Parts: sequence; structure tokens; C-alpha cells
Amino acid sequence: MNTVQYTAIALPGIPDVRKGDDLARIVMDALDQMGQVLQHGDVIVLAQKIVSKAEGRVVLLDEVTVTPEARELAHRVKKDPRLVTLALAESARVVRALPGLLILEHRLGFVMANAGIDQSNVSSPDGQACALLLPVDPDESARRVADALYARTGCRIAVLVNDSFGRPWRQGTVGVCLGAAGFPAVQDLRGECDMNGRVLHSTVVGLGDEIAAAASLLMGQAAQRQPAVLIRGYAWDAPECNARALVRPLAEDRFR
Repeated sequence: MNTVQYTAIALPGIPDVRKGDDLARIVMDALDQMGQVLQHGDVIVLAQKIVSKAEGRVVLLDEVTVTPEARELAHRVKKDPRLVTLALAESARVVRALPGLLILEHRLGFVMANAGIDQSNVSSPDGQACALLLPVDPDESARRVADALYARTGCRIAVLVNDSFGRPWRQGTVGVCLGAAGFPAVQDLRGECDMNGRVLHSTVVGLGDEIAAAASLLMGQAAQRQPAVLIRGYAWDAPECNARALVRPLAEDRFR
């Protein structure tokens, strides 16, 4: 019997990332610390937080001009009007607004709490209150890091950007893929057969989300400080597609 396996390793010594930091260099330094080198087919998963920080997506709340719409909505949901202002600016529409809960459709198509705006593990050098926005284009963020790692090593690898999402009808957060480069974020198995020869008619696998969730187990959700994970030994044979393919088109959504 063939053994099928892959390994997931949290990269050590990742610093507190600041605007302008070179994430590819940080990954290489962590690999050196482990005595490892990149190999063809490796996958590097980066937490959205360090990607956003490197791209300067930190916003000082005292510099936010609260809009009338945000002030009214903030009163309804009992949230900081400055955070609601940022959330609305990042979003296409409000999906649900209840006391303590604000679900929005992000401009990139993600349906998520607070448009992904977060304050955990985010700080400014002078201690001012701040918040972190998602990357402007997570797929492009992943591509830049993948290209930089290729330039340094000559290895064709994949880079994923992940984040933690809550889910309808399910408790708990799960890592999901926001951005991908060099990897099939979605694998379409329709038309293939199962082990009994039955043709698959609706099976589309979210490979990006599955790898993102595997990495999230090591990253943690609190003070673990492990925002970069190496996935090694996972082989795929599907064509590359970015994480935007994971967003279900509105015309196919039966709930919105």
C-alpha cells in the first residue's frame, strides 16, 4: 500500500511585521533558522495579518472620519463607529446587522464579520488605537511573495494567504484562503468517476481552504506568534487558479 502524507511546519522566529517588511526574506530567514531550504512543490501559508501589516494596511482610529451612515449603524450594532466606518468603506453591502454582529459582503466578495477588519495582535509604535484591513488584493499579495521566493531560490512554490472566518450554521472559526499563487485554489472534479465508477456531477473541492485550515491549526488564534507555515509533500495535479475562484458567484447563491 502506498503511504500518502504531507507535513505542516510552523516557521520559527517570525518578527512583529511592520510596513514595508520583506515577507520573502522573513520566510527565508525562518527556513535558515530551521536548517531547511525551499523545495519545488512546497507551499508557504502566510497569515493575513502579517501580509496586511507589511502592506501598510494599519489604520489609526483617531484619524478616521466617521460618516453619518456609519454612526447610525454603529448605534444599532453597538460597535465603535470608527470601525464601522472602515468596514463600510471596505464593503459592497451589509448582509446582517444586529446588536454585537455586523456581517458584510467585502468588496472582494467575501461574506464576513466586520469586513475582516481586526484589532487583535495589532498595535502602533506609539500605542494609539488602530485596526487592520485586509490586503487590497490577496491574490496579488501571494503572487509577489511567490515571485520573490522564486527569484531567491529558483524553486517553483505556492503561496497562500489565509484568515480565520466564522461560518453560517457552524460554531467556531476556520482558516480559509484569501489569496493564492501557484496553487489550484479550486479543483473541479465534475465529470470524473468515484471508486465505484459513478460520474461526479457536483464535486468541486476548495483545496485552497483545506490547506489554509491545515496551516491555521499551527498558527493558532491568540498569542502563538506562528503566522507562517510550510506545507511539504502535498502533491496536486489540478491547474493553478487564484483564491478569487473560491468566492461563489452571487447568481449561484441560494441564501443571499
